[in-house]
Amino acid sequence: MVDWGLAHRDLDGVKAIGVDEIAVWKGHKYLTVVYQIDQGLRRLLWVGRERTEEGFRGFFQTFGKVRAEKLQFVASDMWKPYIKLIAEFAGQAIHVLDRSTSSPR
Repeated sequence: MVDWGLAHRDLDGVKAIGVDEIAVWKGHKYLTVVYQIDQGLRRLLWVGRERTEEGFRGFFQTFGKVRAEKLQFVASDMWKPYIKLIAEFAGQAIHVLDRSTSSPR
């Protein structure tokens, strides 16, 4: 079912995304999550197995260059790899930063 859903989902028209991490397991293990935050449509778009620059890059590779260039808003914390990759792939978007958290707790 999951494979079918992934193959048939429509990612066109996403204008706003949020990027964050969630703690899983013990010992400071995190997943990176990217979710759509367009008005009237909230959904999980992608989960990365780690909180690494390369892991987050996987979202943009999956999402695609054309879609990334159409993003208008991105929300994230101030973790440097988030800032770097958002500027690289979606530099045209308004990047809203959560300054209260720059690293996982």
